[in-house]
Amino acid sequence: MKKTIIILLICTLYISVKGQNCLDLNITPLMTNLQVPGDAAQNFAECTVAKNEHQQTVIENYGTDVTQLDTIVNQKTRDFNNAAIANLGDVNSQIPSQQSVQSAQQLAAQLQKMTPDQQKQWAMQQATKQNYSAASTIQDDPTTTKLVLETTDMASRQLKLLNDEFAAKFRQITFAKTDEINAVKQPDMSNCPTIDKVGTPSCACVDGREGTYWEQIVTIQNKYNQQLIALMQTYIPKLKTLESSVDDNIAKLKYGDIIKTASLKKQLFSAQTSAFANAFLVTVVCIKEIRKSGSDAYVNKVNCDNLVYDLACGK
Repeated sequence: MKKTIIILLICTLYISVKGQNCLDLNITPLMTNLQVPGDAAQNFAECTVAKNEHQQTVIENYGTDVTQLDTIVNQKTRDFNNAAIANLGDVNSQIPSQQSVQSAQQLAAQLQKMTPDQQKQWAMQQATKQNYSAASTIQDDPTTTKLVLETTDMASRQLKLLNDEFAAKFRQITFAKTDEINAVKQPDMSNCPTIDKVGTPSCACVDGREGTYWEQIVTIQNKYNQQLIALMQTYIPKLKTLESSVDDNIAKLKYGDIIKTASLKKQLFSAQTSAFANAFLVTVVCIKEIRKSGSDAYVNKVNCDNLVYDLACGK
């Protein structure tokens, strides 16, 4: 317990309060990678495909643009995480002197003689002193503070509300699409002619009927995916407008360089992190849904047309 108290004291006494600067990053230009997909045939054409051992066409990935979008999101997310971790590393690298450690040990010994209530009271007094000291020695002008608060509101509240609205309409469309697809009857193969000496139904019959089914699914996918495309075309410009304002404000604040107060600096970094997440949160899911659902339906139609969809039929 004594060792734990000493470590906590050292952390309390030597943690840096300098805060984290924003990344040197403009989010709005990255949003040009949010390309609106097309219909099922166009989506399938963007995919990388191959033939398996049964000569069926299989999708290996859903297109270089989707892969690039994933790379950008993952890379920038790592950049934000690494920046936050690096700031913690700067804090942890401040090793106290031997004299400071001895002082902390002495204080720990005094604390051990206190009752739990006395220890709690002491800790609260120290926290109050530190907060008062920071507030009285480091202050930002009202204009800077106001700009940080406005940026935080746009990045965390306004963008979230816009994304919540976007996501609700996205779910409504996808649920309706799923319901209509589930209502389509599966093809009946019971009266397909069998192949002599094999006893399995004709591939021309089976895959022909499967093909008719998948044509219906492709039509439904295109119907609802067009609604999702229209939704994206409505919300991406709105997201870009807010993201552009966030970018501009962060640039005016020199990415945090001109902010003196550690809490405000941290707040701006959090705002930039939120703004980036909100830029891609729903849009990427929407793009992938359109590309994947359309392509998956279309590749089944292609395999039906090539009489390789149902492997159980006779050749």
